[in-house]
Amino acid sequence: MLEALPPLLTVAAVLLVPATVLLFTIRMPRTGSLSAGTAVLAATLTAVLALGAGLLLGQDAVRAAIGGVVLGASLLAWLPAARDWDVRGLVAWALTIDVGLLYLTYVGLWTVTVHPGAWTTTLSSLLWLLEVFVFVIGVGYLWEMVDVLARRRWRGWPTRGEHHPGWGRPFVSLHVPTHNEPPEMVIETLQRMLELDYDAYEILVIDNNTDDPALWRPVQDFCEQYDGVTFIHLANWPGFKSGALNYALTRMNPRTEVVGIVDADYHVAPDFLAHNAPLFSDESVAFVQTPQDYRDWDVSAYFRRLYHSYGYFFDVSQVSRNERNGAIFGGTMGLIRASALVRSGGWDEWCITEDAELSLRLLKMGYNGMHVDRSYGRGVMPLTFETLKKQRFRWCFGGIQILRMHWRSLLPGRRTEDNQMTLGQRWAYLVGGLQWFGDLAGALFTFFLISGALDLMLGGGLVVRRLSGLLLFATVALVLFGAARSIALVRLRSGASWRDALGAFGLWLALGVTVARASWLGLVSREGTFLRTPKIKGQPRVRDVVRGNLVETFAAVACLVMAVLVGALGGATGLAIASLLAFQGIGYALAPINSWAAIRSDLPADLRRRRERIWAWSAAAAPAARRGGLVLAFSSVMLAGLVALAAPVGSPDVPEVGDVHGALEKKPRDGEDRPTPARSPAPEPTADPTTQAPEPSSSGAGATASTRPTQAADPTPSTDPTRGADPTQAAPAQPSSAGRPTDKPSNGGGPNKAP
Repeated sequence: MLEALPPLLTVAAVLLVPATVLLFTIRMPRTGSLSAGTAVLAATLTAVLALGAGLLLGQDAVRAAIGGVVLGASLLAWLPAARDWDVRGLVAWALTIDVGLLYLTYVGLWTVTVHPGAWTTTLSSLLWLLEVFVFVIGVGYLWEMVDVLARRRWRGWPTRGEHHPGWGRPFVSLHVPTHNEPPEMVIETLQRMLELDYDAYEILVIDNNTDDPALWRPVQDFCEQYDGVTFIHLANWPGFKSGALNYALTRMNPRTEVVGIVDADYHVAPDFLAHNAPLFSDESVAFVQTPQDYRDWDVSAYFRRLYHSYGYFFDVSQVSRNERNGAIFGGTMGLIRASALVRSGGWDEWCITEDAELSLRLLKMGYNGMHVDRSYGRGVMPLTFETLKKQRFRWCFGGIQILRMHWRSLLPGRRTEDNQMTLGQRWAYLVGGLQWFGDLAGALFTFFLISGALDLMLGGGLVVRRLSGLLLFATVALVLFGAARSIALVRLRSGASWRDALGAFGLWLALGVTVARASWLGLVSREGTFLRTPKIKGQPRVRDVVRGNLVETFAAVACLVMAVLVGALGGATGLAIASLLAFQGIGYALAPINSWAAIRSDLPADLRRRRERIWAWSAAAAPAARRGGLVLAFSSVMLAGLVALAAPVGSPDVPEVGDVHGALEKKPRDGEDRPTPARSPAPEPTADPTTQAPEPSSSGAGATASTRPTQAADPTPSTDPTRGADPTQAAPAQPSSAGRPTDKPSNGGGPNKAP
């Protein structure tokens, strides 16, 4: 059986290429379901093509025919799950799964049947388990890709905010959390919100622990000019952003039915509430999330590729998840039913991605969530690559926190009173969480590649299964094929040029070390943390770029040097390992390259001033953390060398097979015991929800509000994950949003200027 698998794997891989090209290039009707007759015809054609390809590869007729039947039958096996796709999606999905399973089967059989020695068998088994994990993550990405490209029939919630004229207009309390934000930016956001075309809303600005009065006093003065706009300053307040949002729940107008979250840098479209608030007329809807979008993104090549790199989640993941009622509440530019928020326990203060964690709890309670596929506002992107790393670090760390707390409830099982999630919802949240571990898996693959390179250079015995023959080239080709497919998906869904789509993919690679570090720390740390970046004095220089990306620079040099050395040995195996090491090395090198590109980008005057403040405000890099990253990278190289040196000389002559390379994301851990808050417990804001918050004091927690005191609704809840305010912040509890919505406001109802 071992000998029969490589030709079949090669045939499946060859057929997968045109199937994927058709998926990205041909458009088919978007109505009706896939018929059984069409599926049978596609299966027959696949079997015939597989037979012909097998014969061309030198297989005997019987084996080639069996291979054709196997591949054709796999299409029909997936038909029940692919009824809503067209035939392109069915073929691309089935063949990709075939290639992955055939590869894993072949490598697994080789590992247990060919006995090259205990050392090699152990390392090869570990590599195989890593490949299985990457395959599972890849299946999640594959499903989303095929789902949005090949779906003929949409069953989920409305994707463009359709609503009926007769639906009600619930009262909305819009909450704007701020922390150390430029006052002119916050005021501009509020001015846009005052122009919403809606007559039943209020605005609460919650300033969370901003120490400098020069930052929050101008915002307070602005708010005091308007009825319906309340400013609250919280001093020494625990719970970070979540704690501030929980306090805001006690200050809402008692008429509030829906709570909205708007980041302090957003320009909100005037029809945001008019289009989306009426969707809560359906009592089962707990939250509505619109895409997060950005402005001023076309000022340079760097910001164009950054903009398009953000699009995947809302253009692909959210659209697909929405079909299974598994959308995520992303915080800003989202609305949530106030009664459901209070019933769930409010914003959870232990998690730094409070919005996503809240949506999971709401779905467990049996509520529905809705993704609306239209942007209603635009914010500001991270203005330096280092602040982008901090943002991505928070998202990843918070995602791992969610898995630690909720992983048991995401496993397949019956729906219970405490967990009413369907299998599709559980799959969406579980795989979405596991995907964060893809970059950590990529780092581990780098270790195995370096081990193989040192093995060849030192002329030792077989350390890990080697690459050879068609499988060797198939491995390299599949890595490049996967990259090309990701780039094509970005281009197709976002309308980016090929150059910008390639740049967006490069940004994902450049963030690999950051995401790998965050996913690892998310497993071993119980409290929220954040990534420190170097403080820059004056205009940034090349050494500042290197200093801010020291681990990535070291990893890039190590991989590229090893690629040159092992490539110089020649031979198919050496060239294959060199190619994969070069791919990894270029990915790491893109971190300092993108950092320099961000610094050199020309920005509008207001954003340029803000970027300069970021350089001045950045926390000095913690030497211990920096040393820790370098030690980790250096240890990987040294460990790989020790593995190569420890291999027995003169290993037996065994078949050589191919490696699989991957780079995806995340994994969960048991965390039923809730982590301790990052700060000391919060004092109760007020016993009577109708009373005004206490005046601020120089010591202890306090809050002040501009304009009249508004009445509270329900008692303050105390739960939910957190995202940060703005990438300029050094504080961990103020993460910023992942993207931003569109349009500019016009005149409308709501808060009015005071006489």
